[in-house]
Amino acid sequence: MFASASMLLQIFALIGYASICVFVLLLLPGSVLGKLPKPVRSARAALLGYFRRWRQLSTEGPFYRLAIWSGRKLFKGKLSSQSQAPDVRLKPTGCTEAQVTLGPNLPYNPFHEENYVISWCRASGKDSAWREKTFASDSELEKVSGKLRTHLSNLPEHADLKLRACAVNAWGRSAWSKEFELQTLAKPTEEGGFTGPLGPAYGAKETYTWTQTRTEVFVKIPVGAEVRARDIKFKCTGPRLEVHLDGSEVLVGSLWKRVKPDEVFWTIEDKDAKYGRHLSVQLVKAEVLEKWPCLIDAIGHPRIDARLIRFFTGELEGIKDLSALAG
Repeated sequence: MFASASMLLQIFALIGYASICVFVLLLLPGSVLGKLPKPVRSARAALLGYFRRWRQLSTEGPFYRLAIWSGRKLFKGKLSSQSQAPDVRLKPTGCTEAQVTLGPNLPYNPFHEENYVISWCRASGKDSAWREKTFASDSELEKVSGKLRTHLSNLPEHADLKLRACAVNAWGRSAWSKEFELQTLAKPTEEGGFTGPLGPAYGAKETYTWTQTRTEVFVKIPVGAEVRARDIKFKCTGPRLEVHLDGSEVLVGSLWKRVKPDEVFWTIEDKDAKYGRHLSVQLVKAEVLEKWPCLIDAIGHPRIDARLIRFFTGELEGIKDLSALAG
């Protein structure tokens, strides 16, 4: 009898030692793990795989789901943990709308529930009051690769905005996330373009104007009566445009898309009722029918909502053979 009891104790002791070894092996930091023999590292990887599979099967089972659903319904969110502010990513998608992607910082609590509040205001000016809207995570937010995505609409057109978000549940709101800046898109002109800032050679309020067709992009830069062609240094490599005046930067940056460098033309137009005296630049798109949202792909150069551009109108209404566009 005593021998049997002693043997059982030894078996329990071996099981305990083995459990401790497995536990320690799973918690080893990467700096130590890299020094262990390959068989030990392989055993650790296999154990982690088993544990992950077991956890996945447990959480996907009907009894687990029923328990979680019952706990949430009966206690009405009181089993949740205190919420933390989500991570935020922004992307303008229209003149009056933006895409907001939230990265929840969730606790390891299967009963945890939270919704989200997104707030925005103008970055400057008199109308700088914060506006906010609450989104239900299970019905008003789209789940994409572990993130939550939605769209804010009815935003001011072509405006600099600040945006923040917080999580909210039965225990109240979390702290606000970091404030992020966003500029909504501009509405394109009738010629499919817009305006943008010029460089140090001009004042802060001077702008260039750009327009586009299905095959070309046109740029107009105002110049004074004293400026001559020899004062201008012009260079276009295809993906990049550089314009200098007397050694000072006028318009320099990467173009939205490549153009054909051998088909770039520029001249000074002296008489123009709409633009006055200006430097006129003609660029041929490398990819026809490409809708450009901006001329220079850089911060500070406004982007337009390219979805509003319609190439096949007016003079293009009679086109039936699209092969002619490739010429």
